[in-house]
Amino acid sequence: MTAALLSRSPEEGARLLALSLLDQTATARLRLADPEDAEALHDFRVGLRRLRSCLRAYRECLADAIPKKLARRLRRLARSTGPGRDAEVQIEWLRGRKPHLSSYHRAGLAWLLDRLEERMRDAYAKLTAEVDRDFVEIESELRARLSVYRTEVHLDAAQPPATFGDTTTAILRRQVAELEDHLARIADAADEREAHRARISAKRVRYLLEPFAGEVDGAAAVVKRFKAVQDLFGDLHDAHMLELEIADALEDAAAGRARRLLEISLDHAPDDKLLRAERRRPHESGLIALARFNRTRRDRLFEALAADWLGGKAGEFLREVEGLGEAMTTAP
Repeated sequence: MTAALLSRSPEEGARLLALSLLDQTATARLRLADPEDAEALHDFRVGLRRLRSCLRAYRECLADAIPKKLARRLRRLARSTGPGRDAEVQIEWLRGRKPHLSSYHRAGLAWLLDRLEERMRDAYAKLTAEVDRDFVEIESELRARLSVYRTEVHLDAAQPPATFGDTTTAILRRQVAELEDHLARIADAADEREAHRARISAKRVRYLLEPFAGEVDGAAAVVKRFKAVQDLFGDLHDAHMLELEIADALEDAAAGRARRLLEISLDHAPDDKLLRAERRRPHESGLIALARFNRTRRDRLFEALAADWLGGKAGEFLREVEGLGEAMTTAP
């Protein structure tokens, strides 16, 4: 994507950018068939996110090119990539805790890993089926709708027509304002809702700027910093989600053990040795140990976030981000 795109009309620029992102997503989708390509699923998922972010940001320029039904199908496909990825990330972090757990607690870790690995396999099988069923048709319809448009040109207009750079600058200002608002609303480390909203807002700003990072002075450094804070927010989000997962797992483990104890106790010839063993080896203690590790991680991530981004600390940087709009509006 070149700076020349910024001087085009908003309608043309938005479509050319969306088509470029669609090409990238389609290429990543073809790589899913290669079991040796470990990055294919990640690239496909990111491609879908970037495409949806583009369509959302420039929806006014695209007019009726993306009907609601098509947008919903694309959103549903993008969301189908989430559960498997979430389980995979949780599994990776949990495996890293094994050396820090006592042998007594590792049974709980193994039980939780089995639970998440089964979920990951099911999610990826479902994703593969959905991609095979839906993506080709969605891609074809998007490509057809984005490749053609009609517009009116008023030769006697008092002001010169807006460019794609003008439109992108206006969107950038709105998105930065949304991000700043969400950052100001984050209350503490437990505020998952506003932290999640701020994460999404930061991601949208990054995706908006990324296509022009090589052409607009200062944009590459800004995108790099947004990538860093996006990773920080992402890790914090993962910690929030794992805390909920462990809480659900604790309930299921406790209920399952209670049922097992009851079954043994009500057997016609109760096995006291088995009953004592079942009481001695609960999974709950291991899950609680993991919950403590995760809480420490959550608090540490929040402290890092607060140091640079909360309490108004990001204000100067966000003004710098808004300033990139001037270069976009004056692009040749």
